Amino acid sequence: MIYRLLRKLIKVALFFFFKKIVISGKENSCHNGPLIIVANHPNTLMDPLIIASLMRQQIGFLGNAGLFTNPFLGRILKYFNVIPIFRKKDIAKGDKPNNKYSFSKCHEYLDGKGTILIFPEGTSYYELKLRDIKTGTARIALSYESKQGLDSNLKILPIALDYSDAIQFRSMVSVTIDQPISIQEYKKRYSENEIDGVLKLTETIGLKLEKHIPTTSNKEQEQFLLKSHKFYSTFNEPTTDLHLNPKQSLLSRAQISKSLYFLNENNHELYKNTEAKVHLFFNQLNNENLTPGFFTDSFLKKNKYIITLGYFLKFLFLAPLYLLGLLTNYVPYILPFAIFKVAKLDIEYKTSVQMIVGVLTFPLFYWLEISFLNSYFNIGFWGACICVIAFLILGYIAMYYWTEVKRFKRVLHFYFFMKKEKKLNILTLRDDILKNIEIARSNLKGATTK
Repeated sequence: MIYRLLRKLIKVALFFFFKKIVISGKENSCHNGPLIIVANHPNTLMDPLIIASLMRQQIGFLGNAGLFTNPFLGRILKYFNVIPIFRKKDIAKGDKPNNKYSFSKCHEYLDGKGTILIFPEGTSYYELKLRDIKTGTARIALSYESKQGLDSNLKILPIALDYSDAIQFRSMVSVTIDQPISIQEYKKRYSENEIDGVLKLTETIGLKLEKHIPTTSNKEQEQFLLKSHKFYSTFNEPTTDLHLNPKQSLLSRAQISKSLYFLNENNHELYKNTEAKVHLFFNQLNNENLTPGFFTDSFLKKNKYIITLGYFLKFLFLAPLYLLGLLTNYVPYILPFAIFKVAKLDIEYKTSVQMIVGVLTFPLFYWLEISFLNSYFNIGFWGACICVIAFLILGYIAMYYWTEVKRFKRVLHFYFFMKKEKKLNILTLRDDILKNIEIARSNLKGATTK
């Protein structure tokens, strides 16, 4: 009962927190159990919340054993079917992790046709890649099958998570649910050679997850990929803009990462030349506080006076609504971020803390504001409902207004203050990168037709 209530609350919170959650392959999630869900882990607490909100059945989790040292927290975790798993950092130096208890609890949970969520990377970092997959998932699955003797119908369901920006409020997420992995084909191999069976299943899990997320090997490549994706979606494929078509955009980013890998392997000189020019292009944009969209042909053809007048009229019309939105939403909006800063947590916890704290601050402040209004105007139940809806709409208007103000500052700078030579330099860089993209495309086409 409590789990279902919390799940609904989390779904509502996720709806408001993320601009879009794009789900692919939802038909693959129909297997009720026994089931092990495996997923990559770029965003700490947010990852299990998203996955749990998508699954109809209740989910058990593997959690760090260190969390269970607090008796009160340990009881809560056990209530929500969190099974402790011991890592090297959770035990004394020199000791080896002994997870026999954890494995037996997993088997017990699966015996009841339960569903367990495991993050086989073992740790959570915001990176555009799949880190090394640990063998624990395969060992749990195969040891369970071996214990059963007969076919238990256990499946492993891979779910790939790809965030447009894992640390940013109102970002977008791609959730790809792949076809379940059947354990049967690995069971025979495991019975003949346990290590070989475990490694083969672990490899399959890794391949299933990796094909749906971008792949980079270091931070330098990661930055190059992010900038390449932004450049490509701006100048080559505007229909894959992240805000217009998040599903296609996030899919495009994964495809670009594979194309860059191919280019680096097969035409390293072109890869390095393009990388240098892309970095220079975005550095020059950053120096002017501009975005690539200012250098699209469609924007360059626009009349600067009409654009400026349009912004003035928009701000004039929306200013009262912006002020109301600020009045009713600023404190609950800013508090979660302030609490995260005070807590001094790792950046991977930013969105998790903001959403969890926001679930408390927004209802609390809305209740205080409605109580204040009710004391003067006696607005009643339906009036309170209208106020909540109005507060939410005003909050969105305030965010939109502030975003447009920041964009207008860039528009004014571009039209009236930026030197012509700098504009020409950026346009030249743009055209050079576009030429390189065409060369890279022809190389890629030539390789695929061989």
